[in-house]
Amino acid sequence: MNKLEFDGISLQFGFHQVLSSVHMTCETGQVVGLLGRNGAGKSCLMRIVFGSMRSETKSVRCNGKHLSGNYMNKRITGYLPQGDLLPDFITFEQALNLYEIGFEKILDVYPDATDFLKRKAYEVSGGQRRLFEALLILFARHPFCFLDEPFSGLMPIHIERLTEIIQEVKLRKGILISDHLHRQVRGIADKLYVLANGKTYLIKSNEQLIELGYLTEL
Repeated sequence: MNKLEFDGISLQFGFHQVLSSVHMTCETGQVVGLLGRNGAGKSCLMRIVFGSMRSETKSVRCNGKHLSGNYMNKRITGYLPQGDLLPDFITFEQALNLYEIGFEKILDVYPDATDFLKRKAYEVSGGQRRLFEALLILFARHPFCFLDEPFSGLMPIHIERLTEIIQEVKLRKGILISDHLHRQVRGIADKLYVLANGKTYLIKSNEQLIELGYLTEL
């Protein structure tokens, strides 16, 4: 079992304290949900832990060992950003090669990808691109996956399919997911956090979602 822990993260923009008291854990075999209102700092938190964004302070540990410096090349976490993952100029086939993923892995779960493997990222619909990018992160070689708005632009049938795939992949990985479709996140999360006022709160009841100002009603 692999375990990722992060805390002591501080991030400030001008006089605005975005992150001040964060403590989260994610283990192999878990889907961890991260909810929060727009602007709460969810994407910043993911990027900081992933290693692509600097913060004033942070402590990130994998299996008890501190990660420092430029550790992205250690392939501990894969990160699906809120925006596009792939550059427009590469084909999906090239993306599979870059991520060292066999064609059959993707086609087994997303057969329609056969129709556009030779196309470039900008030549397909936003939903097709988003689903393919999410699968790249889920099937690439790292023990943890960070998914930021993976359901964005997806049709309901593809949201359902991606949800099933996430549940399958979690058997061998730890997955952190944030999305505005909170019911879908809550439905698959083994553990749920809300980020509010710069702090993370471990949710133990639905009522807390209202108390923390994330929902107005259940």
